[in-house]
Amino acid sequence: MRNARYLVAPALLALPMAALASEGGGLGSLISLEPGSTLYTLITFVLLLLILWKFAWGPIVKGLEAREEKIHGAIEQAQRDREQAEKLLKEYEQKLTTASQEIAERLSKADKEAQTRIDQAKAEASEEGNKLLARAKEEIEAQKLKVSAELRAEVADLASSIASAAIGESFAKEDHLRIIQRRLEQVEKPS
Repeated sequence: MRNARYLVAPALLALPMAALASEGGGLGSLISLEPGSTLYTLITFVLLLLILWKFAWGPIVKGLEAREEKIHGAIEQAQRDREQAEKLLKEYEQKLTTASQEIAERLSKADKEAQTRIDQAKAEASEEGNKLLARAKEEIEAQKLKVSAELRAEVADLASSIASAAIGESFAKEDHLRIIQRRLEQVEKPS
């Protein structure tokens, strides 16, 4: 753009020369080749060219240069924004990968913890079942002993009643119980 103004100036200077060169009609008849008129035309053209250069061409060139710089700045900014976007995209992809791995690890850990809790609950239930079974066996054994003791007492009473009826004599109930108790112990113990 800056070099364009150097190309336009010679073209503008060549315009009056082309008009002077064409003879026979057109612009050539309007312009006479008189030295005074040609000099005034050149001075007027140069003054017009300087005025345009100062007040029109300079601001136009400055505006074009400013626009060119603005476009270059916008292109550079767009490039920086693109690089920033690519960087952010890579960071987000990395964060997404990290998050996916973390989720997978947490799920795996949760599965392991759940399996551990299930195994622990099974072990506790088995242990509780064994305790209940042992307690039930103890209660059964205690009931057996109690029933056995009651049965002995009833057998002793019955035997005492039968013995007193058979003998016809009356022993004291405690004597009968003692005798029967000894006999039962002898029968229960293997000889």
